[in-house]
Amino acid sequence: MATYRRGVYVEELPTSILPPVRTGTIIFAVGTASTGPVNEPRLIFTYDEYVNTFGYNGDYSKYTLDEVADVAFKYERIAPVIFVNVFDPAVHLDANGNPDPTLVSSADVIGGIDATTGKKTGLELVDEVYPRFRILPSIIIAPKFSADPSVATAINAKATLVNGHFKAMGYVDVDVNLYTDAPAYLVNNGLKYPHLKALYGKGLLGEQFVNPSTLAACKKARIDAENSNIPNQTVSNKPLPINDATIHLGLDEANYLAGQGVIPLYNNANGWVFWGTRTAAYPASTDPKDTFDNIRHMFNWLANEFILTLNQKVDSNITRRLIDTTLQSYQIRLDGLSAGEYILGGRIEFIEDSNPLTDLLDGIIKFNLYFTPPTPAKEIVGLIEYDPSYFQTLFK
Repeated sequence: MATYRRGVYVEELPTSILPPVRTGTIIFAVGTASTGPVNEPRLIFTYDEYVNTFGYNGDYSKYTLDEVADVAFKYERIAPVIFVNVFDPAVHLDANGNPDPTLVSSADVIGGIDATTGKKTGLELVDEVYPRFRILPSIIIAPKFSADPSVATAINAKATLVNGHFKAMGYVDVDVNLYTDAPAYLVNNGLKYPHLKALYGKGLLGEQFVNPSTLAACKKARIDAENSNIPNQTVSNKPLPINDATIHLGLDEANYLAGQGVIPLYNNANGWVFWGTRTAAYPASTDPKDTFDNIRHMFNWLANEFILTLNQKVDSNITRRLIDTTLQSYQIRLDGLSAGEYILGGRIEFIEDSNPLTDLLDGIIKFNLYFTPPTPAKEIVGLIEYDPSYFQTLFK
């Protein structure tokens, strides 16, 4: 029954979308959208721009790029994001001839290169990002589809070598019924790679569940944006914009997965978070640069920065001035990172043993870079002891 009202009232409306924060950690997302260009990378800066380009349906189970747009622009408020839609309404048709995004296959997401036209599709389009936009993808995702091992393998291949020399990370979904099956899933499918972060459990966002790769990638971009766009912080134990999840693990269960290179959603004093700092390579590998996610990101980032910085010197004459200029300018950069505690220390050297005469004659010079990103404090221990000496306070 309607209520008869008189007087002055106030009704609260949902908060309008706030301006996004620009981030240097760029997400490259492959998936399905309701409309828009097919197999064409688009650099999107705002939610409205996404809707105008790809439309918006809101059913994450069918349109995975809508999920990425919501988390990136509405909740984590980061930009830009690179989207690739692989749903082609003219190709993916059901028995009645109607467009059906559920018919998009893993092969569509993996994509390829047409032998006749040279046109790239799917994940292969990551190699067009730098030539098109002059920015580098940092994290590659294909929400929902990356739960297929073949897609996860393709993501790793592209993340390891973008454009032949750049590096990125792949965040992939692990979709198994029992949490105890997740470690074997990585091993049995050959996914123990340092450039992969394997994530387990879907988070409830509003009334829909979101794939963990989307949540982790967008959270990582947000963390980095707040850290001068330097990726030395882990995504682990940072509050997520979700209110529930498909998994409810105890600490011992979450620690078991984290110790096997599978990072689960976990509910603790910080709220819902990802719990674990390891890449998928752990524990098969124990090298810090390959097993801590923040250190792997830092190695990727510094390698990419070194390439972009020194690119202007390619084809310069090999002289002492070239060597000294490189050593001095890059040492200043490393010293700045050390002063900001983004790294614990770093140096660059030009070593004779690394530069044999045969290489110099062939126009090859090599610089040795040494640097140490801090490891995350994965375990903090308080040593508690009963001290009888305090009985003396009774006599004061």
